[in-house]
This record gives sequence, structure tokens and C-alpha cells, in this order.
Amino acid sequence: MLDINERLNNIETRLHEIELKLGMAKEAAPPPLPLPLPPPPAPRPAAAAAAVAPPPTRTAGAAAPSSKGGRASAPPGAGPRESRSKSEEPVSATQLMAWAAGFALLLAAVYFLKLVYDVGWLTPERQLILAALAGLALIAAGLMVARVDREYAAYLPAVGLIVLYLTAYAAHLFYHLWASQPAIAAVSAITIAGIWLGRRFDRSAYAILAAAGVYLSPILMQAAPNRLLDVVIFYTAWSLLFSFCALSEGRRITYMLPMLFALIGFDLVWRTAGDASWLLAVIYQLIQLAVFASTAAAFSIVHKRPLNDIEGAAHGLAMLLFYGLEYLVLRQHAPQWAPVVALLSAVLVLALYLVARMALHGTERIGVGAVIVSGYCSIVVAHAVFFELLPHAWFVWAALAMAVVVAVLFSRPEVRDSAALWPVLIVTALLFCVSYLTLLARGEHGSDVAFPALALALYALMLYGGYYLLSRASGDSRAAPIMLYAAHFAFMEWGLRWVGSGLPLSMVWAVFAVLILILAIRSEDKLLGQSALLIFCAAGLKVLLHDLAASSSLVRVMTLIVLAVSLYVGGWLYQSLVRRIIHPDPAVNRQINAIRGMVEKRMTAQQIALELVARRYPYFGEGPWNSEKVEKIMRDYGLDASTSR
Repeated sequence: MLDINERLNNIETRLHEIELKLGMAKEAAPPPLPLPLPPPPAPRPAAAAAAVAPPPTRTAGAAAPSSKGGRASAPPGAGPRESRSKSEEPVSATQLMAWAAGFALLLAAVYFLKLVYDVGWLTPERQLILAALAGLALIAAGLMVARVDREYAAYLPAVGLIVLYLTAYAAHLFYHLWASQPAIAAVSAITIAGIWLGRRFDRSAYAILAAAGVYLSPILMQAAPNRLLDVVIFYTAWSLLFSFCALSEGRRITYMLPMLFALIGFDLVWRTAGDASWLLAVIYQLIQLAVFASTAAAFSIVHKRPLNDIEGAAHGLAMLLFYGLEYLVLRQHAPQWAPVVALLSAVLVLALYLVARMALHGTERIGVGAVIVSGYCSIVVAHAVFFELLPHAWFVWAALAMAVVVAVLFSRPEVRDSAALWPVLIVTALLFCVSYLTLLARGEHGSDVAFPALALALYALMLYGGYYLLSRASGDSRAAPIMLYAAHFAFMEWGLRWVGSGLPLSMVWAVFAVLILILAIRSEDKLLGQSALLIFCAAGLKVLLHDLAASSSLVRVMTLIVLAVSLYVGGWLYQSLVRRIIHPDPAVNRQINAIRGMVEKRMTAQQIALELVARRYPYFGEGPWNSEKVEKIMRDYGLDASTSR
């Protein structure tokens, strides 16, 4: 079998001949012959002849020749794949060694400065000059080594940046040689150098160091309360610079980390400076939201690259952090403006997303960004409207109306398939649960609800409708039983408030339970029938523990008679329901009972198959209905005329 080097040489020869015929290349020397390979063990003549024969003319997808004879193969370690696997393994080790070497130099510089400080060899000014020279030397050494190995040389300038940052902080904080303005100017110069080094070495570590260094400066420099406007200008300028660098470099991390540092850093500075400038803090947070949200949208447009899961989680965290910081400030100093500003932020985020969507002309998907925007807008609108602006008396009604609208929207398949609308569904479900529990509460939270009895009845109808749709949807829905029993509790609470707590309520519960059982038999729904037992149990306990104790003898007799009749009828109906449940799947069970009813009418298997087709019963196996399939179902479930009655 030919070696890979021989095959490549043959391909190059053929390509060269084609180029000569087409006039695309000049006559050149033939390619060098491949190096001789060591002979395989015990070669056969046929195999040896095949090793020097010219390659057969066949396509690349043809089968390889039989390898019964000796097979010529390259010696171990000679192929290019082996050389790559050898060079891949030490890469992580070299990175760790480079970082360890850099931090060892950093520790050496720190201990040297401590030594000369304790002994008193150098003045503070000379110590800082030595530290700055050490940092610059590390950067210069990295730039020189980059001519040989740019990737490995990137670690020295990173450590040099750390040394320069520590030098600037030490000059202001410990030695008090610089005022705040010169120290921040030095930090700004170091940060610009870090951004340039990040682009020079194409490493995100420089963006992390630069962002941490520049946004920690006002905190470490202990900005004065009267200079808070300078901090706003300082942070905003750097936010714009990092956003520009992110767009030009094509790395989201260049603006994502500054986004978080800008929000947290200013909040720490503002709170240590005092609460006098709360309006400036609110305006600053809005500016930061506009800057970084615009950068995120512009990045997706310019680079045609949607957010991935990790980037989406970081953006969502930053947006929630902004909303929490902004809301706390406004809630404390201007509570009437808190929901208004929240809604304006949601409008801004949604508008930027729509602009990015339109700019991509539908050719690129925003990806997880749509889910993040939908989640943020849903949370903000729910909190601002339902918990801040809306009166508590109408909270449950607004939640019910929103649930109806969302249910109608999600009845459409194209809406259910959209992941961006699922946050709306989740927030709506949470609001519905909160309003449902508020209705059931009879204390201070549930007493001021407008028309509570009517609201309970509508909530019960909504839950019953949801159970009906979920129970007949494809697949097993775990939410269906929860909705059914929640509807029963809402109905019983409605009866308690509408009818009262006397004997008529027990009769209403018992009659309703009988109606539920009749409906369960007609729909062949075992879960619905089992849930009716809960209402029977509640009615019986109420009669025994409450109605009999506060009634006369005649009323007690009538109450017990009504209870006995309802329980007996309910037991008989439930027994009839259980007999009709043959298969756990309701759809399959209805088909089996339909076949059993036709068998009782003495219909043949062929007639039953035709009738099932006429009734448009789907066959859940392969192919259409026929007599053989009907006969198999009759045998499997014992549906003959003698036993089905």
C-alpha cells in the first residue's frame, strides 16, 4: 500500500501537469522522490511490486486494495499527527510555568521593596522609581521575546502591568506622594498601555487587568463626595473606550467585564461618598445601561455573531444588577419615579434589540439575546406595573386578564415554538399563582380584593379550562393535575363565600362532585374522577364536623340522607368509571371503548375498521385501520361479545 507521502507527491505531479497543459505554470523540475521507507516484516513479492507500481486511476471514494500481504507503514513518530500530539500536551504546562515565573518576579519585587523599606536603604521615591522601572522592564522584555514567540511572551507584560498599577496605588495610598488627580492620570496611562498590549498580543487577560485597574481606582483613591461628578465622567469615558475597543477587536469580554465593574464600582463609590447625590447616581446608571446595551446590539450587527449561553447569562446578570441598583436608589429617594424609570429602561432595551433585529434583515438570529431581552422586559413590567402602579384591589383581575391573553397566544404553534416568549409565560404563571394565593387568603391581604367571589369563580373556570387543554395535549403534562386540584380548591372557596358555611354548601359540594364523576365517565378521564373524591371527602367532613353540631334533629336526618345518597351515587359512578378505564392513555382508552361498543352491537372486525376510519379515529401504529389490527386489539383486551357486557 502506498505511503501518504507518495500519494501527496503523485497528486502534486498531476496538478503540475494539468497547469502546464492549461498554460498556468512554467516547466519546473519534477518533485523530489519520497524518502525510502523501511521494509515491512516478511514482505511478499506481490506486495513489493505494488509498493513501487504507479497508483491506479480510480476515484477517492473507491475501496482500498486487500491488505493480506505486508503493509508498508511509516515508522512510529514519523507522521505529522504524532508530532502535533507531542506539541499539544506541554502547552498548558508552559502557560502555568510562564504565569508562575511572572508572579515569582512580582513577589520578588514586593519582598525587595519591603526589604529596602525595613532597612532604610532607599527613600519612598526611589522605591517607586525602581518598581516602575521593573514593570516597564517586564513589558519591554515581553515585546522583545515576542519577536521569537509572541504567544509565550504575552505573560511578561501582563505581570508588568500589575506592577505598574501597584506602583500608582502605592504612590497615592501609602506614601501620599501623589494627589488623586495625578494618580488617576497615571492609572489611565497604564490602562491605555494595557489596551494596546491586549491588541498587540491578542489576549483577553489584558482587558481584564485594564478594566479591574481603572474601575477600582476611584474606590481605592477614596473619591470625595464633592468630586462625584468627576467619577461619573471618568467611568463613562472608560466605558465608551472599552466599548470601542470591543467593537474593533471583536471580543465581547472587552466590554462585558467593564460593564459589571462600572455598575458595582460606582455604587460602592457613591454609597461611601454619601446619599446627597442620589440623582446623579440614577442618571449615571441610566447612561451605563444605554452605553453597554448599545454596544451589545452594535456588536451583534457589526460582527454578525449572536450571544452564546455564557455571554447571555453575563448580560442578563448585568441587566438585573442595574435594575436592582436603580430601583433601590429610586425607592428610597423618589418612589413615585421608580416604576416610570423601570419601564423606560425596558423600552430602551427592547428598542435596541428591535434595531439590531432590523439591521440584520432577518438573515442572522440574535440567539439567546432575544430570551434575555424578553426576560428583562417581562420582569420589569411585572414588577413595575403589578406591584407598583396597579392598586392592590385590582391585582388579581389584571393577573387573570394577562393569563387569558398569554393562553390565547400560546395556543398558536408558532408562538409555542418561540423560546423568546417563554419568559413571558413563566412570569405570567408566577403572577397567576401569587394572585390565586391572594384570593384564597382571608386575612389582610385577601380582604381588599375587588369582587373576590366572582374572581374565585373565574379563576376556577380558568384552571378547569387549562386542565382540559393540557389533559388532551400530546405528551404527559405534570401541570394538569396541579391545575385540576387548584380549580377544585378555588371552587370550594367560592362556594364558601357565595353560599355560606351551612347545609346548602355541603349539598352544593356533593352535587358538584356527582357532576364531576358524570363528566369523567363521559370523557373517560380517570384523574378527573379521582379528583371528585376530594370534594366528596370535604363535603362529608363538613357535614359531620360542622353541619350536624349546629342543626336540629330533623335537619340532621335530612343532612345525613343527602350525604348518604350522594356518597352511594358517587361510589357507583366511580365504579363505572374504573371499569371503563382499560388503558392509561385517555386517547387510546377512548378507542378501545369505542371498539368494545361496536363489538357489543355484533359488528365484524371489517365493519369496525371501516367505522373507525369513518369516525376519523387515528391509528397510533403504522398504516391505516384494517380488520387484522382490530382483531389484534380485540384479542389483547378481550373485547368479545360474551365478556364485554
